[in-house]
Amino acid sequence: MKIQTQDLYHGAVLTQITEHSSFKALNKVDSQYGHYLVNHDTRLFVKYLTKQTSPWSFKFSISELRAIQHDIESSSRVFLCLVCGHETICTLDIQEFSNLIDLSSIENQYIFVDVPASGSMHVRGSGGKLDRTLRHNSFPAKLFIEASEAAGV
Repeated sequence: MKIQTQDLYHGAVLTQITEHSSFKALNKVDSQYGHYLVNHDTRLFVKYLTKQTSPWSFKFSISELRAIQHDIESSSRVFLCLVCGHETICTLDIQEFSNLIDLSSIENQYIFVDVPASGSMHVRGSGGKLDRTLRHNSFPAKLFIEASEAAGV
């Protein structure tokens, strides 16, 4: 089978997940490419851009927004993993991406990831921006943190 570009970028995400000590299982959720189930309880959407320099602009189609919304309704743990060229993986949890995009929109939505020289990720979207930066080393551990820990409880 010929290797496709998307396989290389998704492989960057999946390799780091499978090497984490809390990893147990990885499955496809459906036929949508980049839609995974990790450890039977965490839904994951992976998108990538091949552009090698910041900023990156990720487009979310209406069908992608509906799929994310469906996962949120059926599962409490949903993440977006945005592969930014060969530089970093920006991982967003439900609260973060809900602040950035309108999942009920009838128009495409966008998330922008900017990485200034020697800095953390600055993330904004069609509906707002995060009030803090995201560390590069938060992935993949962020996927395995219990919801109560992530909320600071």
